[in-house]
Amino acid sequence: MHAIRGFLAFVFCALAVPPVNAAPGDPVLAIAGASYAKSWGKPALPGYQVVNTGKGGDETQQVLARFDEVLAARPAVVMLWGHINDIHRAPAGQMEAAKERAKANYREMIDRAQANGIVVIVGTEVTLSEAVGFMNRLAAFVGSLRGKEGYAAKINKEVRAVNEWLRGYAREKNLKVLDFEKVFDDGDGFRKTEYTADDGTHITPAGYAALTKYAATELARR
Repeated sequence: MHAIRGFLAFVFCALAVPPVNAAPGDPVLAIAGASYAKSWGKPALPGYQVVNTGKGGDETQQVLARFDEVLAARPAVVMLWGHINDIHRAPAGQMEAAKERAKANYREMIDRAQANGIVVIVGTEVTLSEAVGFMNRLAAFVGSLRGKEGYAAKINKEVRAVNEWLRGYAREKNLKVLDFEKVFDDGDGFRKTEYTADDGTHITPAGYAALTKYAATELARR
């Protein structure tokens, strides 16, 4: 069953986003981030040659530590995307400090890119789905009846807080924002379940198809 679903998702992805061939002279756009970024691969973004420096498991501090890899690709544009691991791994009682570190890391990467004449695009982080699978949905429902805030809701609240800061900072610095959070939003502050893999966090091929279609449209407006 999983194999069939995976095949259908792949077909959907292929149909939803027709391939776009980058010309040799097109500027390089480098994607920097963690596993969400890495698994996007090299999306078809018209007018760009895409390189992907994403690495699974990275927090923003580790993306910053590897930022020389981005600069080495000599991109005209760098897309910074992802801070959910900073939120996931924040020690008890240290969530505010984790968010402030993520903001500082974003600022440092933006400053370094601009100092090298690189245009910066920021992507907002995507939220988690409320629950994937019948048993998880049942547990979430029972928890809500007891007035308990589920794990996804806790994480999403902090993710959205950094996203809101990122939008404001981008306006201040005159940076383009790709608002991935809103692309995936189900209307209740969670990610649409069809964009969530069975592990409950990673993004499905259909989700990446939606991101690519949205990003291609937004970047065409530059």
